[in-house]
Formats: sequence, C-alpha cells, structure tokens
Amino acid sequence: MKPMGILVVNDYVDQTKYAAQMDNLCVQIEKASGGSVERISYEHFGPEFVQDQMGKYDAVVLSGSEALYSRAEDRLRFRKAIEGTHLLALPVLGICGGHQLLGMAYGESIINMERALRGYYEVEILVDDPLFDGLDRSILVRESHQEMLERVPKGFSLLAKSQDTPVEAMKNEKGIVYGVQFHPERHDEAHPAGGIVLANFAKLARK
Repeated sequence: MKPMGILVVNDYVDQTKYAAQMDNLCVQIEKASGGSVERISYEHFGPEFVQDQMGKYDAVVLSGSEALYSRAEDRLRFRKAIEGTHLLALPVLGICGGHQLLGMAYGESIINMERALRGYYEVEILVDDPLFDGLDRSILVRESHQEMLERVPKGFSLLAKSQDTPVEAMKNEKGIVYGVQFHPERHDEAHPAGGIVLANFAKLARK
C-alpha cells in the first residue's frame, strides 16, 4: 500500500518561536498515519495552491496558531488561507487555531473567551463518530486556547463539547472534514486520547 501523503499547514505567525510545536505535530501525524508529511506556511496556502497542488496529497492538517482571529488584522493576515481552506475537497483535520480557521472558512466568527485554557481538560463526546472510535464518552485532552467558535458553521454537526468550550469538535456533513479545538498531538501515556483521535483520522482519510 502506498504511504499517505499529508500536507500540514503551519498557521503559526512566529514560525521560529513555535517550531517545536510544529515539529511535534508533524512527528505525531507521521506516527499515527504511517505516511509522509510535507509542510507549507499559511502565507503560501491559498486558492491558487489548492487548485494547482492538492492532487499530490491524501489529506490536510491545519495546525494551531497564536493568532487571535477575533482581531481584524489577524483575519486579514489569514484571508488567503481561509479562502483556500474552503476550497479543499479532500480529508481535513483542523486543530485548535486550524479548527477556528475551518469555522471561518465556512462562515462562522470567532469570539474571545477573555481567559486562556492551558492543560488537560475533560471533553464530552456527544455522538458516535469514527473520529472517536475506541474512546469513552468523556476524554481528557490538551487545551491551549483563549478564543473559540461559539457555534458550528452551516453544514457541520457538533461532535463534542466541554464546560468552557461549546464546540470542541465538529464535522462537515458532506465529507471527511473535522475540526477539534483541543490538541490531539499533545498526548502522553496518562492522556492517550489525542493519539487515538489522530490515528482514527488517518484511518478515515486512507479509505
């Protein structure tokens, strides 16, 4: 079987400062999928790239970001990436800031929570979905955000929520397009749920 080719969009504005986070994300995706990862900066990921280059890949992962999309200047900075995301026609997983970017690509706005969540938090899985195969209805996952989607975009269904964040996971009803507010790539032996989520996404994208 040919190894999967996965494109990871680096949505960190300061890509030097957040290099370790990006490296870990790519390592964990490779581990979960058994595939190969290529990276691209959000600055080069737009409609033209999607139309010309996406035939090379089997799936796309949108990374987290320190950008605050509730600010007009950050939304403008990511304008092309938002447009490109809306055009994607292959499996997609948006993580944290990438989850929010996915929401914006489908017409929803981002709100500031006025406080940051950092650490492992309990997330309630609301429906049976293959992204959460092998997991209980309540999972502990790593959070690192201070902004969020207040509701799912049109055409998406809500998969999970938490006490602080009403949209912890969502799915486009017409394809393999997922967003998760938490960071599944930041898992450990005591908190394995994130690794299972990544492996499940890879399995779905491989079909």
